[in-house]
Amino acid sequence: STLGSMVSIYSEAGDFGNVVVTGGISFSLSYEQKMQTLFIHVKECRQLAYGDEGKKRSNPYVKTYLLPDKSRQGKRKTTIKRNTVNPLYNELLKYEINKSLLVARTLQFSVWHHDRFGRNTFLGEVEVPLDVWNFESHLEEFLPLHGKIGADAAGLHQYKGELVVSMKYIPSSKHPGAGNSRKGKMGEGGELQVWIKEAKNLTAAKSGGTSDSFVKGYLLPHKNKASKRKTPVVKKTLNPHYNHTFVYNGVNPEDLQHICLELTVWDREPLSSNDFLGGVRLGVGNGMSNGQAVDWMDSTGEELNLWQKMRQYPGSWAEGTLQLRS
Repeated sequence: STLGSMVSIYSEAGDFGNVVVTGGISFSLSYEQKMQTLFIHVKECRQLAYGDEGKKRSNPYVKTYLLPDKSRQGKRKTTIKRNTVNPLYNELLKYEINKSLLVARTLQFSVWHHDRFGRNTFLGEVEVPLDVWNFESHLEEFLPLHGKIGADAAGLHQYKGELVVSMKYIPSSKHPGAGNSRKGKMGEGGELQVWIKEAKNLTAAKSGGTSDSFVKGYLLPHKNKASKRKTPVVKKTLNPHYNHTFVYNGVNPEDLQHICLELTVWDREPLSSNDFLGGVRLGVGNGMSNGQAVDWMDSTGEELNLWQKMRQYPGSWAEGTLQLRS
């Protein structure tokens, strides 16, 4: 299978149902410097889908996260409005957070139908990157809702094993040779180091119950030779230790908002095409790159956390164990 079909393996607990997402959400944002608090005024939703198609009912509520934080403490919710597809909330949700940290966050709204058995049905979501948001405007914004990006609607995700990765971003002032700006060298900008440590519990692609695997890396949006990196092949094991580092030069701090590291694991087949064993994507996960909507900026969960950690502590290794997507 190709990476085009790589779906996200992380999904919110809840019945994603087969609801065709419609409608949108109206809100405004403000930031109170003295209290170091972000205020989210959730005004209303309009023309939502029915959570219960049979009874033509929706009992919608709105949930927010400041991604990449999807912890329980990071969750905020409005009240549930009964039997309406045009709920009026006029509710204030609050996050105490330093303004300098907001630029690295994305505000996620998701709308859910709550039924009398306590089950939740997904009605749509929208994400708002906060790095370019004008908090002074206080203007009301209406944004259309969309479906879960790459989510497996059936919720049946195949377990493909894990990849253990350490990453470090070294700004240009810190890495050796940054001062010698020889022309024609990709020395400007910082350096991204990706230490591919090991994989665990890979799928057996060979008849003897093993795989001869390697990891391939691209720094998206570039999927060319200059961006491609590969580990050596580790033979006859489903728990390979690669212990190999990919280095990307000429990466500026602002690039980290727009690029995405795609790592894929393959079984080496000398006489035919290699078999895809799984992959991960590391980035800000907001579906955008340089102002364009892109489907590959879809990191979630631990992928997001690792990228965030690396950006937060330049010059230090950040490690994560990432579940491979199928």
